[in-house]
Order: sequence, then structure tokens, then C-alpha cells
Amino acid sequence: MNRGTKSPAEGLEDFRMILGASLSLLALLIGFTLSMSINGFNSRQAGEEMEAAAINAAYIRMDLLPAEDGPKIQSLLIDYLDKRLQFYGTHAPLKQKNIHLETIDIQNKLWSSISLAANSKQTPITALTVTGINDVLSTQRKTQANWRNQIPLAAWLLLSLVAACCNVMLGYNARGVRRSAALLLILPLMISMSFMMIGDIDAPGRGIIRVKPVNLEFLNETLKTHRTLTTLSQ
Repeated sequence: MNRGTKSPAEGLEDFRMILGASLSLLALLIGFTLSMSINGFNSRQAGEEMEAAAINAAYIRMDLLPAEDGPKIQSLLIDYLDKRLQFYGTHAPLKQKNIHLETIDIQNKLWSSISLAANSKQTPITALTVTGINDVLSTQRKTQANWRNQIPLAAWLLLSLVAACCNVMLGYNARGVRRSAALLLILPLMISMSFMMIGDIDAPGRGIIRVKPVNLEFLNETLKTHRTLTTLSQ
């Protein structure tokens, strides 16, 4: 045997070394992509919490306005909160688009109402209420940005390519082995389950794992109770 040629055993060892390195790379890519999807999910949850806090603060500040302005804007905030709850509870893209358009309409009404109140009487109190409505609008935009923050297509393509290569090399390495043929299904199954979980977490508003508007629902019940008690006291 020539010195420049390798024996079949040495070639097999090299192949298995490449297979092990490829599987390690696949594990790192899956872990990194899962981390990206979880970070996006956490950002969407934080956005929902900030929205609830902003709406609550704006609603309370409207009590500082005169009687002809405050209740009107508070009623608009209640309608706005209902639309945000509908957005989180709707999974159909067409319905979400319609809800988004209705939300923008309420936002315009909110800004017009608070602008009229601020222009009629410019005081530090009205400036505080304007800031509250501005926070409501800005948190909604941040939430929309978080929902658009997903794993890029290039990352999915790289992940799929590496997974396909690993499965091909694993099948080539186990060629001719019949007793452990069923074991070859374990890796594709684990990869598929990982991909399914990553995709489910990364897809906002769809799938099993979704952002639940817990804070908005609690705020909705609180504000409804407050309005009922206010009505009874009057």
C-alpha cells in the first residue's frame, strides 16, 4: 500500500469524525435558533405587559381632565382595550388586519380628543395626560414591531440544510445495518420535534404556544368594575 493512500478503516474514521462535527454543529444551530425564538416570545410578552400598564396609567390620568373631556377619552380607552384583546385572541390574518385598521381609527380619535383638550387649556396636567395617550400609542407600535421580529428565512434554510446533510451522512454510515434500522428514525424525529417547537414559538398568534393577554384581561376586568362602581355611586 502506498504511503499517500488511506486504508478503508482510516477513511471510515475520517467520515465518522466529520459526522460527529456536523451533528455538533446542528445541535449548536438548533440551540441558537431556539434561543432566538424564546427571546422573541419574551419580547412579545413584555410588550403586552407594557401595553396594559400604559393603558391603565392613561385611564387614571384622564380623571384629571374636566368633566366634558375625561369620561369621553376614558370611553375611547375602553374601546381601544377591547380591540387589543381581540387582536391577541384572533388568529386569522384577515381578521387581525381588520382589527388593526379599527385600532388605528380609535388611536386617531384618542389623539384628536386629547389634542383638543390640551389646546383648549395648556397646563402641566394636560401635558401629563397627553404623555399618557402618547405612551399608549407608542407601546402598541413597539408590540407590532416585536411581533414582526422573527427568525429570518436564511437561518431556517441553513438549519434545514445542515439537518438534511446530517441525516444523509447518518444513513450512509449505517448502511447495511438492519438490526439498528429503527434507531435511525430517532435523529429525524428529534430534529422534526425541535423544528416544530421553534416554529411554534416563533410564529406569533398561531400555533399552540401563544402570548396570552393576561395583563390586558385583568385590566379590562378592573376598569369595568371601576366604571360600574362609578355609575352606581352617581
